[in-house]
Amino acid sequence: MRITYEDADGYNLDQEVLIQEMLKDHSMEHAHGVRTPIGPEWNELRGAECEKLPVTGGAEVATVKRFQSSVGSLMWVSRCTRPDIAFAVHKASRRTHDPTVDDWKLAKRY
Repeated sequence: MRITYEDADGYNLDQEVLIQEMLKDHSMEHAHGVRTPIGPEWNELRGAECEKLPVTGGAEVATVKRFQSSVGSLMWVSRCTRPDIAFAVHKASRRTHDPTVDDWKLAKRY
């Protein structure tokens, strides 16, 4: 976490280094951000037709563990410096026990 003094306005906190590492870990270095942390496509209801994430896989394969790790990292970021993404992270955290490919796409939303 980086803390910088902003003159009379006080201090500024950011976790840019951690966020850049998270993007690199998930091959998203060239991703562009979106204006809102969660979109209308985030649906609470999932049907049986949703493809489940595999439990194991290669380095580039989205797996249950990678999804859980991503959500955990996002929880830390939202708690410390980005409360604006807390609702979206909360929704993703509700899916960590049985994530689908659609959950992974929405968690990576870019």
